[in-house]
Amino acid sequence: MNSIREKTSNEIEIKKSRFIGIAIPVDNEDEIRVILKNIRKAHVNASHYTYAYILGDLGNIQRASDDGEPTRTAGFPILEVLLKHKLTNIILIVVRYFGGTKLGAGGLIRAYSSSASEIIKQVVLTKKITTYDCLVTCSYDNIGNIDRYLREKSLLKEIKYDSDVTFFFSVTADIFEEVKTNVFNKNSYQDNLKILNESSQYA
Repeated sequence: MNSIREKTSNEIEIKKSRFIGIAIPVDNEDEIRVILKNIRKAHVNASHYTYAYILGDLGNIQRASDDGEPTRTAGFPILEVLLKHKLTNIILIVVRYFGGTKLGAGGLIRAYSSSASEIIKQVVLTKKITTYDCLVTCSYDNIGNIDRYLREKSLLKEIKYDSDVTFFFSVTADIFEEVKTNVFNKNSYQDNLKILNESSQYA
């Protein structure tokens, strides 16, 4: 699943009602509560603050709110758009300023779905990347080959010189096995590579 890089907004008008879509990357529900509170403050005169959000690597946390609109005419259509595009760690809010004309259930579903879809056309997608912080020790005989390789294939952070040489570097999970194999070969077939830390983020 993907997420989005930054806050993105868009506005459409249907029968004099304004629908302001706002998509925001999020990490947890505490953050979402703050965002919803701030949106209500920023649009204090709006009629409805409908939204849907998805959290988790597998999109296992899903919530939607119609905020007073007829059941499943607002939050659910927004959620369907997020699911269709396989997005996670995102909240998509559609703020409605009522224009005086009722749209009916079908009209509301189309309006909220359209507002959400227009936002997704504009967002910059991001993919979750896992990174390993590693170290490898080698003898001074192998320093040249390993140094050149790690500078090319990884983010080399530090080198410590002692009785052996220790390289500290970061490498993404998608090429970790390749790097591990090549470092093993260049290090006289010694398995001296260790993972110190693992981190993931959408980027």
